[in-house]
This record gives sequence, C-alpha cells and structure tokens, in this order.
Amino acid sequence: MTSNNCPLSPGARVWGYVRDSGGDKQELSVQQQEQTFHDYCERFGLTLVEVFRDEARPGTTLAGRDAFDELMHTSRKVPRPVDGVLVWSFSRFARNQLDAQFFKSDLRRRGYELISLSDDLPDGDFAAVIEALIDWKNERFSRDMSRDVKRGLHNLIRQGYSRGGRVAMGYKAEPVVIGQRRDGRPHVVSRWVPDPETADLVRLAFRMRANGASLGEIHEATHLYQCGSRHYGWLFRNEIYRGVLKFGDLRQEGAVEPLVDEETWEVVQEMNRVNNDKRRNRRTYLLSGLVACARCGGAMVGATNHAKCPWSWRYYRCTRQINYGKQACAASTISGRVLDHTVLNAVVERVLTPDFVLALAQEASTILSQGSAGLDRRISTTQRQLADLERSVENLLDLAERLGAETAAARLLERQAEREELATQLQKLKQQRSTRTLQVDLQVVEAILTRMCETWANDELLVKRTLLKQFLERVEASPDLARLIYTFPISNSPPAGAGSGPIE
Repeated sequence: MTSNNCPLSPGARVWGYVRDSGGDKQELSVQQQEQTFHDYCERFGLTLVEVFRDEARPGTTLAGRDAFDELMHTSRKVPRPVDGVLVWSFSRFARNQLDAQFFKSDLRRRGYELISLSDDLPDGDFAAVIEALIDWKNERFSRDMSRDVKRGLHNLIRQGYSRGGRVAMGYKAEPVVIGQRRDGRPHVVSRWVPDPETADLVRLAFRMRANGASLGEIHEATHLYQCGSRHYGWLFRNEIYRGVLKFGDLRQEGAVEPLVDEETWEVVQEMNRVNNDKRRNRRTYLLSGLVACARCGGAMVGATNHAKCPWSWRYYRCTRQINYGKQACAASTISGRVLDHTVLNAVVERVLTPDFVLALAQEASTILSQGSAGLDRRISTTQRQLADLERSVENLLDLAERLGAETAAARLLERQAEREELATQLQKLKQQRSTRTLQVDLQVVEAILTRMCETWANDELLVKRTLLKQFLERVEASPDLARLIYTFPISNSPPAGAGSGPIE
C-alpha cells in the first residue's frame, strides 16, 4: 500500500518504524521519515501512537536493531495495541529478503496492516508478487552496494592509498586529492607516510626485539603506547611495517614506505613463532576438550589465576557459567592440579591394566552380539535356500544323465547361477557375523598397554592428552567427583562403559 491511499479507516491507531544506516549522507534521515508519518496520518485521520527508531543500523541484519526487536515484541500483545505499522519503504524495514518476508508475514498474521509510503504496490492479488520482487530488489541493492564499496577500496589500496580507519603507529595520514566527485567536490583520500615523531621509535622497537629485548624493556625505551607493553605483540606482527597493506583477501606489497628491513622482520617473526609455541604449550591443560561440568553438562575450560603469583592457581571452570553467569550454572571451579592428578591416577591404576581391558572387551562383545540375532536368522534362511538349490541341481543332473543334457540344460544353468549367488550372499553374512565378535589376545593387550605406559611416562602434556583421547570420551567433573566415560582403546568399538571416583 502506498501513500496515495490508505487501507485503514479514519481514527485507526498506528506505529511508525524508522531506520537509517548512519552517516551524514543518509538519503532519508530519521527525522525526515518521522515527518512523513505525521503528514500521512494527518491526511488520512490516523493516530500515530509511537515511533520506533533505529539510528545508524544496517538493514541487512537484525543485530543491534533494538527498536525493531521492541516493535516485534510489543506487536504480540493481546489485544492488539494498534491497527497498523508505517514504514517509509520496505528497505527501511529490512534489506534481507528472508527477514523481510518473515516479519511482514508475522505482523499481517496478527492482523496488522503494514503500509509503505514510497513503494508503489498495485491493488489486488498481484500486489504480493510485486512486494516479493521489491524485497528481492532491496537485498540485491545491498549486495551490489557492498560489492561496489569493496571494489573501490581494493582499487584505492592497489594505488597505495589507505583503506581508512585508525592509522598504524609510526605513520600519519597525508590527504591526497585524486579527482572530483559527481557533485563537483574534490575526491580526497589519504596515504600513510612515516610520522617524523614516532617512526624512529618503531624502528628502535623492532631492532631491540630482534636483539632479544623483552616487551617491558622496549616499552621503557619507546613508550609508544600508554597502556604498557600489551600492545607491542600486535605491533611486531603487523605487516604494514614491511610495506604491506591488507584488506580482506587483498594483500598489496609496496603500498607504503616500510619502516623495517626484511632481515629484521624475519628475525622478529621467528621470535614470535617460538614464543607462540611456548605460550600454546603453557596454556594447554591436560583435560582440554575432555572435561565437562557434571552439574549442567557444559564444557569446562582451563584457566590460571595469576593473583597468587608466583604460584599461579590452575583451575577448570564451566563455560556456561562464564558466558551466562551463575544463574545458568552454579558449579564451583575445580582445582586443575587435583582433577588432573585424580584422572591420571585412575587411568594408571584402573584403566591401563590387562584385567580392565579384557573386561571392557567382553562388555563390548556383549553389546555387539545383542544385534546379531537378526543376522543369525538371515544366515539360517540362506543356508536352507542353498541346500534346496543343491538338491535341485542334483536332480537336474540325474535327469540330464537319463534323458540327455538338452532336456535339462536351461533349467540347470539357472539353478547353478542361483546357487552361486546364494553362496556369495552366505559368505558375506558370515563375514558380518564374525566382525561382531570381538576377540582380544592377552599378549596383544599387554604389548599395547606396555607401549601406552611408556608413552605415559613422557613429560610432554600434549603427548599425554593425545593418549587420553584414545580411550576417554569425556570426564564429567564436579568439586567432589570425577566420572570417566571411556571407549575401547584397542578397536573402533562404541563406548563401552564408565567409571567414577572421588576427588580428594
């Protein structure tokens, strides 16, 4: 429905929804859209009850559109608060085609009239088709505009101009006029050039790092950042200092004047790689990816509290509690040292033993054999059919001897083909049944356990974690109990059981 007519009777109550994408050059500002609503309501005698406003919010997503969320939530009240919803255009409502159609249908199903003041819709059944095309056009426009903006930025970067945003430490933005815009105004972009006040300090920071200086020492010498040494890690990874500008998948070398020579850059990057490996090993916890909260079932992650330095208390904590607070899960943190020690002892004393593995193999065999009854029936049926065919073939051979081969030749060939097919089928069925019987040799078990124990003696945490994942599916933990859910460590059998023990 357009602004030329109105589907509502005079006196009807309506809401308005306005949105702009932000920026001074927005085609229709929020204030202009609101004024259009007032003019429309005055013209047709409607009462504008409330206007929901989303400023500087894109229409391609619902994220951050709080006013839109409030409108949809309020629209579900019973009885219906108003009779209709005004928008300047359906593109203000949503540019995502699926979102637009879903939420417009939701409002209409609840009895609301949705009125666009600028989209030209015909009367009659064909209006729905035109509206769907408008939604498609709005989404296509958004995609085309995004693609055009990205292409323009790529072109600027290839010419050595900046992509915008915050200027990297050691550089400053120098404005450059590269032409005229369509309205005659100069087209001004910026090029990053070395900043005389900070470029030498950045060079000094890289030289010190290449010579083995710590981040704290570099900060004391340069004071490039006000927040201490924590930003220097990013500084030493940023390729802008070797002259490379990056935007998405575009990487343009030589776009800016480098502040660091290649030899110094490579030395610093090798130090980064070594430090990252050390950090990764230090932050890897034995039960990472294995431990779950016994209270809510959520994954638990390892962390370290450095407040007790130099001792540093390591612990595991439920991720649901981290993300959603104690109302989601009130489980207490668990000492990392205690839980790791408990699981290690349980594995060595209970799991890595021949008796445990043999018992587990027996339990796995029982589970597998429970599904063998139907297979046994199919084998018996096939064997009976095969025996009947054998007798039929013998009778046909006798007939051929008495009356001649021509009399029984055709039927004999058919029966022999059927016999071969049944024999092949029977062999496959027996092979399937044999795979459902798990047989474990004690000597093989002992040899495997010996190798596991030798691996277990390795002090590398990652080695132990790899070994644990061979036979532990997960560990359910609480402050007073650890429950091990294990799988069979020698075959690819399904989970076979669980064990638990107290944390002391």
